[in-house]
Amino acid sequence: MPALELVEDKAASVSYFPTSLSSRPSSATLIFKEPGGGTKETPSVTVATIGSGGYASVSSVTSQVVVVVDDATGFVPGEQVWVETADGWKGPAMVDEVEGTTITFESAPPGTLTDAAKIYGLGLDATITAASTTDRGKFYRLEWTITSADSSVSVLREVAHVVRTQFADPIDPAGTEVKRYVAANWPGMAQSKTAGWFRGIAYRANARVRTLIQSNGDFPYLIGSPDIFVDSGAGLSAVRIELAHQNLVPGDYEIASYVELTTGELLRAVREAMANTYVDRGDTDSVDAGDVRQLAIIPSGRT
Repeated sequence: MPALELVEDKAASVSYFPTSLSSRPSSATLIFKEPGGGTKETPSVTVATIGSGGYASVSSVTSQVVVVVDDATGFVPGEQVWVETADGWKGPAMVDEVEGTTITFESAPPGTLTDAAKIYGLGLDATITAASTTDRGKFYRLEWTITSADSSVSVLREVAHVVRTQFADPIDPAGTEVKRYVAANWPGMAQSKTAGWFRGIAYRANARVRTLIQSNGDFPYLIGSPDIFVDSGAGLSAVRIELAHQNLVPGDYEIASYVELTTGELLRAVREAMANTYVDRGDTDSVDAGDVRQLAIIPSGRT
């Protein structure tokens, strides 16, 4: 996942979903570390709760993605929960939609959902105080020490930057732009997919753009006007790649060749968007030498 961007001198709520665990979390602690390794803060951590008694029981199963629970308290669309089924499977599942006590998952879990299944909270929540974000800088760390229900202990890490301004993703995280594009090209598919599917495409597309920016040696939050990635078509190109991975390609394109072609379009869109654009590379809040660079084109040909 992309690094967190914490605004300087501001408190920030942080959430972490440890999907790599083999047993659900029962408690956790957090250390917020500065780039040099020193401890800035040890905020308290709350494990998300589901239902009224520590978990929600499945009352009935409509399908392997739609269930009715006894208590829907704590279910949030777009967040992951921990599911344990009667056949012994246990692991994370993404909540897609919540309507009353009816829960729709983004996809069916590997285990079989029955009325014996239980659903627990998975998210870890903490608050970083404003006193810990007074100094801008890259590569702060959040170290989560998690004790699971089976008494095993895991230590997992996230990276965070303390920033002046945050990067604005080129594709809205709610997935509105994704659905507009899918509806224009595959109307039936747009009607059959739920909100979580579009959110997932948007999330992965935005992460792809961020990764490309950083792979070139820049950091997304230092770009003067993030809207350039909307205007250049970089965001939409990233969406097309993610849709291709879902076997959605226009016309008679072969999937692998379409992904290769669209990846080239994305690379070009990112490169052209950043040409002659202000990037505060020194994080000085001023335009310095090297902050605005032209697009370098090297002609090639046979002699």
